[in-house]
Amino acid sequence: MNNKSIKLYERVQLFSGGGSRFGYYLGSYAALVAHDLTPDMIIGTCGGSLSAYLVNLAPDPRDLQALMCSRELYRTIAAIRHVAPDEANKRLKMRYMTSALNRWRLSKQQGNGQRQQQADSYGQLLDELQQLAMFRIDDEARWLDELSSFASSENGSRQSNANTPEIAIIASRLYQAPVDGLYNEKLTLQELLFAPPRFEHSASNLTDEKLRSPAQAFANERIHPSVKVETQWDFAPVVRASMADMYYLPPTHITALGWCLGGVINLTPIELACQLGDSVFAETKAGYDSWLAAPAIQRVFGFDPNERLAAVHGYQPMEVSSHTNTASEKHRLHWLPFADNAQQLAGQNVQKRFNIKQMTVELIHSNYDGFVQQMQAQWQYGYQRTADYIQQHNL
Repeated sequence: MNNKSIKLYERVQLFSGGGSRFGYYLGSYAALVAHDLTPDMIIGTCGGSLSAYLVNLAPDPRDLQALMCSRELYRTIAAIRHVAPDEANKRLKMRYMTSALNRWRLSKQQGNGQRQQQADSYGQLLDELQQLAMFRIDDEARWLDELSSFASSENGSRQSNANTPEIAIIASRLYQAPVDGLYNEKLTLQELLFAPPRFEHSASNLTDEKLRSPAQAFANERIHPSVKVETQWDFAPVVRASMADMYYLPPTHITALGWCLGGVINLTPIELACQLGDSVFAETKAGYDSWLAAPAIQRVFGFDPNERLAAVHGYQPMEVSSHTNTASEKHRLHWLPFADNAQQLAGQNVQKRFNIKQMTVELIHSNYDGFVQQMQAQWQYGYQRTADYIQQHNL
């Protein structure tokens, strides 16, 4: 890294995943604000992209907590549902179960296992992801409309100010490189970075070379080396794209980009965050389970997500001072201790249940009062863990 590089932001926070426990990011953000450490940028991936959108709508923690516990957000989350019995026949359900078992079996093989797990072509993988996704979103075209309307009505007098974080969101797309005017059938996936407008003029400052996808080092035959940066975008389709993780939600189509799928291609974009900010607040994460998550990611993206996670947790940003030739004290990477969130928030999120008769994974949404209780528990967990970290490290 250039020792004279100037960071675009003083503080960057990562909202990297979370799933239906996305509320703990909001509590963490509120703790940073309360301790005069408001992030200048938030990078959201997967479920974290929804949290980033909520902060964009209501950057003041009081407004954010009201939005988090609103009926509008409750209806937004409840719109994510499992496939109804009449939407998928028994043959398709059997195909899903067989495919999941096959992915697990192949993930245990050594040597050529990774190559065998990869779909043969763009069309085959797109069909697989569309047909075998377990969940759907009702009225997708208007899915986030209620949230923006609620924020506008509650905070009509609030103006965007210097304390409102800028937002970036990561997703990915099925990419076909043109060859002699035709599309190559060789499948490639490309990381997408939906960034603030200032990136249009500042992206060259991120790296000495082109912005590169870190996952490419783990799957160089599957992941395109460069990241496609978009600076003109709307939240609704981009949040949906970031959340479209394989076999959960189907890919979604964005006209200028093609078929897009989830942010798990770079779930914890630590390299990007450290290039952008003097201080970075990231989270420790638990490993991917070896039965479903890890084989699914390896099948689609061609890399072992636990290898990537180990690289993330071992990342050491070193910015060399031209005067002392030592690591700069100004650049700090803060690991917030969230790896145990699944255990600490057990039952405080949307529950899943396998229906043997229907052969589906069902989503069990609480009633509104239960939803508020879940959100408050998530908020408190994120707030307290972050506040404790700040106190322990005298930030």
